[in-house]
Amino acid sequence: MVVTLDFVCIRLNPASGEPEVMLQKRQKDPEAGRYALIGGWVWEAPAEEGAEYDRDLLEAAHRILRSKTGFLPSYLEQVGCEGSLTRDPSLGWSVTIPHLCLFNRPEMADLESRPDIRWEPVNAILSGDASLPFDHSLLVRKALDAFVNKIRYSSLLLYLLPDKVSISQIEDAYEIFGIKVKKQTVFSRWVNTGLLVETGEQQPSSARGRPSKLYRLAEDSLTYFDSEIGKTYKK
Repeated sequence: MVVTLDFVCIRLNPASGEPEVMLQKRQKDPEAGRYALIGGWVWEAPAEEGAEYDRDLLEAAHRILRSKTGFLPSYLEQVGCEGSLTRDPSLGWSVTIPHLCLFNRPEMADLESRPDIRWEPVNAILSGDASLPFDHSLLVRKALDAFVNKIRYSSLLLYLLPDKVSISQIEDAYEIFGIKVKKQTVFSRWVNTGLLVETGEQQPSSARGRPSKLYRLAEDSLTYFDSEIGKTYKK
């Protein structure tokens, strides 16, 4: 049975701030020429001595992501598992292990000039306006649901924002995903606890008024909160 990894790579559009998913044009059949999620096969232990293979899923994920994008995401997490006889007609019975990937790295700018890479708005995929091959639309929905659920109770959202971020940027990003967070909450949960530390820099002044302080995330792994960080509303 074939085992593959598919990656739901999410970024916030630099201009609009809306979430987008990275797609890559398929070079081979089935569905050659269509844009789909980035993915690849797990390389099992080889029959020939000395041939390259994946020793675990993390190694496979890093190999595929580096080969397809040139770098690793700011955050990577497995999101369930999908498998059937029909998800890819060319393979027969196959299983994919989808991963949520968050991208906020400056290196992403290198992808803008690649004709095989496209960033598709998440809403277009979820609404069906942008059709993806195989079960990739389902994988996007599951990954996004897992992401939105997790940002309510953890620091995960910060891995989607720039390394240096203002408090208002954090508030705005939460609102994009239907969560209303107060400035006081950001300070009490993150700043006052040392999870966000001042960089000594300021964001240029805008329509909001005077320049805002910039902060960076200071943690080695996700921080989880005992209660929901904000009020969820239906957009």
